[in-house]
Amino acid sequence: MLFRILKKSFLKRPKAVFLVFLSIAMGAAVATAFLGISGEISHKMALELRSYGANILLEPSAVEGGGFLREEDLPKIKTVFWKYNITGFTPYLFGVAEFSAGGKKERGIVSGTWFAKQLDVPGEDSSTQGIKGIAPWWEVQGSWPTGPDEAIIGATLAKRLGTAVGKELDATVRGRTRHFRVVGIVTTGGFEEEQLFAPLVTVQELLLQQGKVSRVLVSALTVPMDAFGKKDPATMTKDEFEKWYCTAYVTSVAKNVEEVMAGSRAKPIWQIASAEGALLTKLNSVMLFLTILALCASATAVSTSLMASMAERSREIALMKAVGADRFQISAIFLGETLIISLAGGVVGYLLGDQLAQIISRTVFDSSIVSPIWLFPTAIISAFTVAIAGSIAPLRRALLIEPVTVLKG
Repeated sequence: MLFRILKKSFLKRPKAVFLVFLSIAMGAAVATAFLGISGEISHKMALELRSYGANILLEPSAVEGGGFLREEDLPKIKTVFWKYNITGFTPYLFGVAEFSAGGKKERGIVSGTWFAKQLDVPGEDSSTQGIKGIAPWWEVQGSWPTGPDEAIIGATLAKRLGTAVGKELDATVRGRTRHFRVVGIVTTGGFEEEQLFAPLVTVQELLLQQGKVSRVLVSALTVPMDAFGKKDPATMTKDEFEKWYCTAYVTSVAKNVEEVMAGSRAKPIWQIASAEGALLTKLNSVMLFLTILALCASATAVSTSLMASMAERSREIALMKAVGADRFQISAIFLGETLIISLAGGVVGYLLGDQLAQIISRTVFDSSIVSPIWLFPTAIISAFTVAIAGSIAPLRRALLIEPVTVLKG
């Protein structure tokens, strides 16, 4: 009997049914798209933020290492528990040198580093590490060094020396001189503009520090810090430490790296890590807010459509009450109609939302995404939620109809 009533109701009011279906489907589609890309946006934004600088600094410990780290230990960084979260790293070896070019002499810092080194790790995929990976925001006029005697020079130091791309200069450290050809001038807006950057092996030879580095900058994908992440690991229980260690906090990733680098001390660069965490948290909050807003707008549209439908069906409702239908039976009929529509709207909304998420991802991030399996039940639940929320006011109005008043006109 109930099925027959629902069938006749759909066939007699196709326009009203379509409006409710469209409202639910659009709400489910927007919710699916926003939730589908929220995780992708966080991941992509984290990758984008990695281009603004490393977030972990690895230095020699005060006790071990003699003030240096060993270059031979660097491949171990890509073998830690969070190795897939480490997007790149580069070592540095610093020394004070006297530069001479074109008759001018200036004291400054010579920095040995990797620019784009192919790193082979046993049992792991090879990767390219160096400044070009962790600091793509560096503006280099000219080209990057490729030979052992090529270097890039900071814009400020180049101006003081009066040198330019293609010119030659000498770097002298304790009576040892190395000849360099400037292939690029780097502009960063920071202290790097006062330095000369050359291949690590060349600077190691110049400083007589073969196989040694002064520090390592590591760029890693991390999750925003919360109260638990900020706890001191030394005060944690065994279970708490395991949870902390297996969560990609910047502190736990730093701990991973420190464990494989002998004589090292790893610490987060909090200016960057804190800013990233705050931004990603706000971004997730915005996506959730927009999802809720879309569902509320959809529920309002459903409520408006059902209100109009209830006004048209007031005589039908009054007649059902007159022949003995109680509040539960009337509620079952109208909620049944709405829930059937919402089921269809949820399925269609999921399909539309999945495509919308793909379009947004390709347009904004130039990449495709794979929708998580939990999005489908989420879309159905969202559709049901919208349908029920939008039905409350119209159903209440229907239950307040007086048969005598309506039937007598």
